[in-house]
Amino acid sequence: MPAATVLLSIVLFLCSIPQIAGAGLDSGVSAFERGDYQTAQQELRPLAETGNPKAQYYIGLMSYSGKGVAPDSTEAIKWIKPAAENGIADAQYIYALLLEGGAPGAAGKIEAIKWFTLASDQGHVDAQMKLVDRYSRGDGIKPNLVQAYTWCGVAHLHVPSRCNPQESVSAYQMTAEQKEDAKRNVQQWVTQHPVNTSHPSFKSAQRLIAELDRADFKKKEEIKASLVRMGNVSTPAMLEALHQRTFAHTKLLTDVLCERGPESSSAIPELIRLLNDPSVLQPINSHFLSSLACIGKTSPEVQSFLISLLKGGSDAMRPWAAMLLENFESKEAVLALADALDDSRRTVRETAVRVLLSMGPKAAPAVPALSKLMDQRGTYLASAAGDALAAIGTPEAIAEIKRHHTE
Repeated sequence: MPAATVLLSIVLFLCSIPQIAGAGLDSGVSAFERGDYQTAQQELRPLAETGNPKAQYYIGLMSYSGKGVAPDSTEAIKWIKPAAENGIADAQYIYALLLEGGAPGAAGKIEAIKWFTLASDQGHVDAQMKLVDRYSRGDGIKPNLVQAYTWCGVAHLHVPSRCNPQESVSAYQMTAEQKEDAKRNVQQWVTQHPVNTSHPSFKSAQRLIAELDRADFKKKEEIKASLVRMGNVSTPAMLEALHQRTFAHTKLLTDVLCERGPESSSAIPELIRLLNDPSVLQPINSHFLSSLACIGKTSPEVQSFLISLLKGGSDAMRPWAAMLLENFESKEAVLALADALDDSRRTVRETAVRVLLSMGPKAAPAVPALSKLMDQRGTYLASAAGDALAAIGTPEAIAEIKRHHTE
């Protein structure tokens, strides 16, 4: 074969390599999005090993989230870090989360702020919301309400429902000058980083949600599964739909948030805002509340909200609040339920006593209130209170049962 022909063949082969790699990347990502993680691994791992940042991100994400493989933070960092260093915003965000969850001490949190900021500068709304939280609380960085207000304003430009600086930041603690500084920071950010109409995942989730209007039952279940698989990146689009009163699909969207559990914790502020909106009807509120309890099982913010709702909410919502406090089993939750045993509404009292019964020994702080309830002899509540005391089983609880039986 002539040398020129051989050379041409080599050149043509080399030129075809990027196309082959691109096809493998597309098919691997497509497999990931439809939940076929085995195929995604087969397609993407060889590309990740050759240094493809997007493939590295997806391989790392599977190790991080336990999709197709066992969760492994060390393996996740191995692939996520180089993808983050190559500018993949989603990788920068996940890498920051991994740093925060790594070795104890401040170093990981400080380094995480850097990566949250890099992702935020690319328009990553979840990363922007993390900065709002960290600057507000001083977690990993010195508290700075101007910066918190700034990043909230930037997030608001991307997805208005995600953050309102006047509501999501302690703006009342800021001077007028500080607020003006923050607003100038937002304008400067926009000048330097033109706001994309949004992240590709946001657009993908928007399209799926739009399809719900004309979808049959089977198609809706497929869309729901897709939104679950997309992970937290689709949360902004779902919150936007809920904020725009897409109530026809409220249960489906809140079920998605609930299925993801704490992974969807970024939705907590918006769900609380919706629950505080007097124009939202009670049947819709019950979906918001159930979803909030699912994703906020370890959230002090959610616990405080449920306690306040139990004490001062509507007749329709107080029983829900009592029921959902079972997820927390803290002393604060127990004492709130104990107070609810005196509620004016019977359904609230009955729900509270049933929850205390299910808590068992953890409900010990409620012994005095349960003992008082046993004074209502011959009633369901007295009988349930006795059962709750027996389930608590402490010497004090048993003594109260014996005292009532001997009187």
